[in-house]
Amino acid sequence: MEFVISFATMLAVMFLAYGFLYRTAADDSMEARLGGLQYKRPQREALPDPEAAFKSRVLRPFVEWVTKRASGILPSTQSDKLEAALTRSGLKLTVGNFAIIYAVVGVGVPMLVFMLLLSAGVSGRNLLLMYGVVQAMGLYGPRIWLLGRIKKRQKLIWRSLPDAFDLITASVEAGLGIDAAFNRIVGKVTGPFAEELTRTLREMQMGRSRREALLDLADRTGVEELRSLVNSVIQAESMGISIASVIRVQTGVIRTRRKQKAEEQAFKAPIKMVFPLVFFVFPCIMIVIGGPAVIKLMQAF
Repeated sequence: MEFVISFATMLAVMFLAYGFLYRTAADDSMEARLGGLQYKRPQREALPDPEAAFKSRVLRPFVEWVTKRASGILPSTQSDKLEAALTRSGLKLTVGNFAIIYAVVGVGVPMLVFMLLLSAGVSGRNLLLMYGVVQAMGLYGPRIWLLGRIKKRQKLIWRSLPDAFDLITASVEAGLGIDAAFNRIVGKVTGPFAEELTRTLREMQMGRSRREALLDLADRTGVEELRSLVNSVIQAESMGISIASVIRVQTGVIRTRRKQKAEEQAFKAPIKMVFPLVFFVFPCIMIVIGGPAVIKLMQAF
């Protein structure tokens, strides 16, 4: 416990020293803008504003510095994969932020638990076992959580595709262009797909080509059905084919796949119910049915 207190004191002193030594380099005076045209009067070094928030003066610069260093440590391939995963999960985190979180959860928390257990008197096999469990949870927990968030978001996008593209088909057949149909569908659909479609429309309004914006939409979501639909729309536009008919066909394919997936899940349900029945339901039934008989037999003998 003494080691924990000393370690916390060291961190507090380090943060306070960093806050008092931090200086801002902003200088918006007229002399700075005129450069060497005027005589520059010597100025005192600006002292830190005591009324400024501790968060903006100490924590934010420190977190930005650590984030920048953490982003530089990762290899480029791993950094690109992690950035793609964070984008598909919908998290507003950078690669450096996730690396810091992963380091804290995977290294800092297990060490803190180890010191607490050691100070509590736990030793030997129990200490190593508990530390190993916490270490495994810290190393694999963030990965499992991130993959689960990606799958959940992709499932929400996949479910909203048929209805959304039915509305797009009706809008295009009514005489609207594909961009106007997308704008119309944004107000009718909610969820992650609406957010990604809104971002795509903003990119096209800022001058990005429709082809690049739609391909980027497919890459950000990672849904294969949406990728095939985007490729079909781009190919139909380049070849002069009716986009409404292409979207209708692709929407029918998505509905068929969703139906097949639901039937597959229904066929898997009896197999998944075997284990709860064997380990939880059947023992209770046996106790309820055979319990009175066992009690009477014990009384009889």
